[in-house]
Amino acid sequence: MRTETVPLKERRPATRKKATKKSIASKTELITNENFLPALLKLLSKAKKTIDILQFSFAIGSVKGVLATKTAPYKIAEKLAQIKEKHGDKIKIRLFIEGRRETADRNRVTANFLKKAGIEVRYGSTHAKGFCIDGRYVLFGSTNLTQQSITKNHETNLLLDDPKAASGFDAYFMHLWKGGKHGGIILDPPMIADGGFKDVLVNLIDTAKMRLEFSIYFFIHTEIEEALIRAHERGVKITGFIHQHNSFGIWYVRRTRDTANRLLQAGISDLHFGPSHLFTHSKFIVKDRKEVMLGTGNWLVEDVKTHPQIYIHLHDAVLAKKLSQHLAQTLKEEKKRGLSAPHLKH
Repeated sequence: MRTETVPLKERRPATRKKATKKSIASKTELITNENFLPALLKLLSKAKKTIDILQFSFAIGSVKGVLATKTAPYKIAEKLAQIKEKHGDKIKIRLFIEGRRETADRNRVTANFLKKAGIEVRYGSTHAKGFCIDGRYVLFGSTNLTQQSITKNHETNLLLDDPKAASGFDAYFMHLWKGGKHGGIILDPPMIADGGFKDVLVNLIDTAKMRLEFSIYFFIHTEIEEALIRAHERGVKITGFIHQHNSFGIWYVRRTRDTANRLLQAGISDLHFGPSHLFTHSKFIVKDRKEVMLGTGNWLVEDVKTHPQIYIHLHDAVLAKKLSQHLAQTLKEEKKRGLSAPHLKH
């Protein structure tokens, strides 16, 4: 059960081709919140040849190596080990995992568990997260492989059976696997690598005609903020669902609140804070109920310029409608809890 949102009363990287307009609605499934685990386990069961994994945080136990065997992340690790044991050399399973930032210590516990099962692991820098199965299926989005993320957070992912998406994800995976760095690859549409998502996002906002609906974790980026204000000034209706908490990363939380406050002062009133005891961790935007951008990057300068990310941009009215309905239902459920609103800053 998700808890409360608080209505806010207070307040270019390398050139890319345009995103494809070919609809892949029949091959795309929206995977949200606690639906991630069963969808992933079912997907892994289909694997015959390859499983390639990108992950920022994969925590099956404590930093000291005590395994939490009843958790969702452990179930995933156990499933991967079972698949490798069953298929042996007939299947290649590779994990590229964050090894430098705050999640690195617990990631190493998971990595050691998987390496003992014959799974290949490499460490590096990544905030991208997702799975590609047999070069065909891709499951990716905001969900980290932690108990909090899988079982409690507001998270949004896509499951795609699409050769272009799979090719793009695999290309990005191999780029990182071979030692590639942020900004070192440009992907063909519909996939977007690293900071390339910023220019596509700003253009999407600037070309919106009727409405924009978004959900974001951290939001501290002037160009994106100004694009939303421009959209509001030309009459576009904007709805936003924004993260807040008081547990860690407080500088980012406060600056995100400042962004929300400036949007309110500019007249964008349909903004809502997520509940403070869990993460509103999704990263997506819907344009005119026809286009979708969804990915792993926050709307931060750091996520544009430094941290490896992956996004997708789709012209898919069916998916756009589903994502819009999901956001509306989430806000409806959260508003029932009736938390008080913060005050507009002056």
